[in-house]
Amino acid sequence: MRQSTGQGDFETLTDLIYEAAILPELWPAVLDRLAAIAGAQGTVLIAADLETHRWINSESLDQVMADFAAGGWSSAGQRTAKLLAARHAGFIREQDVYTQAELEQDVLIQQFLRPRGLGWGAATACPLTTGDTLIFSIERRYTDGPVPQAATVVLDTLRPHLGRAALVSARLKLERARAAVGALEVLGLPAAVLSRHGRLQERNASFTGLVPRVVRDQRERVALAHPGADALMADVLAGQRAQAARSIPIPADDDHPAMVLHLLPMRGQAQDVFGGGTLLMIAAPVLPRPVPGTELLAGLFDLTAAEARIARGIADGVTIAILAAQQSVRPETIRGQVKAIFAKTGVTRQVDLARLISGLSLIR
Repeated sequence: MRQSTGQGDFETLTDLIYEAAILPELWPAVLDRLAAIAGAQGTVLIAADLETHRWINSESLDQVMADFAAGGWSSAGQRTAKLLAARHAGFIREQDVYTQAELEQDVLIQQFLRPRGLGWGAATACPLTTGDTLIFSIERRYTDGPVPQAATVVLDTLRPHLGRAALVSARLKLERARAAVGALEVLGLPAAVLSRHGRLQERNASFTGLVPRVVRDQRERVALAHPGADALMADVLAGQRAQAARSIPIPADDDHPAMVLHLLPMRGQAQDVFGGGTLLMIAAPVLPRPVPGTELLAGLFDLTAAEARIARGIADGVTIAILAAQQSVRPETIRGQVKAIFAKTGVTRQVDLARLISGLSLIR
């Protein structure tokens, strides 16, 4: 592995960096090239804010980062804190910010990195206007010794290009989201872009018409006027639930038809780093008749096949006693499944469930 790069290699690498700004799937190749300059095993690109860490990494670090995530190591050690506190506009190494005693006491270095053959590195931090801080962390094998100073000189010449390209990637992610919202407006569908924490970032005119009757634009996160639906919304945004597509039903009222809010993660490993896990929210109105099939109900509300059959039966006016007889189970079993359906649809009464799903016909 090289510790320096010639002019031709430098130009090729800067070209690759700016290509990655437009095509995020190229970032892992950039990370590999940074590692090669430092004679390292690989590089991790981390997007960090006050609450979360997201990253992409060289393939050679896949197992290391899997262990990092599984073990909850993101809050261990002082590596990131020391990097940010240094406020250095370049790559710095452990020996630049640690004393020898501090190195020997750092939990992340001693208990996580060194047992995996790592323990030396170089890193730099680049703040973004999105509120995230991007950290390029190059991980070198412990037996190879510290990253040479000559390597950090080369890396420093690349840092401005890395920062600009990362900013372009972040802005393009938001522009893609805006374009998606605009396209859905043409189709007559209310749509909005939410941050990973559930804050409204962009919305089209149709979605604005739902505020505040259906959706409430609150400071901490978007809220839903219907209590049961809002509880489901909070559940989706909590933890890792926002990583998967979800549907939240909004029951009809005396003046307005029912609708389903679809939350769709804007995925792509590199895009998730730069976009902060943004979500696309689409409001799909529902039309009366006919009662949808069990497969559609299962997909809309994350029901099991058995729960979907029961929900469809309730929408058709079938009683719990009859449903139990049809399935050769006790009524208590059906009631337990109905409770599970209530939890997933946000309603609390059978009549509200029937009103919600009877006649669902999504506009496509």
